Amino acid sequence: MTGAEDLEQFIHRQENAVRKYRRLFKLAEFVILTLAIYTVLLLINMENAFGLVRALELYADKSYDVASLTISFSTIALLLISIGISLIITLLLYRREKNTSVILLAEEKYPILKERLRTAYDNRNLNNVIINDLIYSVLEGTKEIHSSAFLDRKKLKVVFILLIFTISALGIVIYSDFRTDITPEGMKEVIDNIPGIPGNDNTPEDYFPSDGEGDEAGKENITGEPVVVVVEGEEVDLSIPPGSESGFTPTGQEDENQPKFKPSSSYEVGQMTAPAYREEFPEGYEPIIKSYFEELTR
Repeated sequence: MTGAEDLEQFIHRQENAVRKYRRLFKLAEFVILTLAIYTVLLLINMENAFGLVRALELYADKSYDVASLTISFSTIALLLISIGISLIITLLLYRREKNTSVILLAEEKYPILKERLRTAYDNRNLNNVIINDLIYSVLEGTKEIHSSAFLDRKKLKVVFILLIFTISALGIVIYSDFRTDITPEGMKEVIDNIPGIPGNDNTPEDYFPSDGEGDEAGKENITGEPVVVVVEGEEVDLSIPPGSESGFTPTGQEDENQPKFKPSSSYEVGQMTAPAYREEFPEGYEPIIKSYFEELTR
């Protein structure tokens, strides 16, 4: 294996280590955010919010048995909500993350390799005495570099402390059943009382104002001037268009001469011989059948 290949292998190995550390930090931050959000949701009694949703009220008090443990629907739902929110926040935090070059990190931590490691790696495909000597000298300096050197230990301590804190806080809230006075019902009332939100300040009287109350409101002159109602800044004309009253007679001008109808004459009701009597009956049965139907028509 040549010196250039050894140098490429060293850089590749350190890049894998750096990516692994970054993934671990992202995972730890995601877990911390999930635990923190879940703790806050428990503190403000958000498990009671599912009973206010018509589509979920049937499942609000339902529980599931998982590995000899009974887990309520509200616990699962709050956990899923916490995971979703923390996932969105984590993606937003690392959306524009810039990958720092391992070569720059190595040169920053080991000043002896400054500029030399970068130059050797950029010219690794050249084959001359100067480049070969530079590559071998750089490889000698990298023997003391371990992958753990690229681990941000300060950040690791902060993440570890936050993880312990969130786990402890969640454990205290769960086992002590500690809750605040904030409830979903109270938050809904506060939101409904906020001015400026559509639907909070509008009532039917705002759109259809009346001129009076009680009996006075029912004495409106409907035959007077057209009434104009203002709805959201627009004027609505409620007057009847000309010609729409055609076909109606004003009150007091009805025609008193009502037409006289004569009932149509009907035929006289009496006994009629049915056409069936003219049919051919078996010999000896005709008188009996005729007498039977004559009795029915009496």
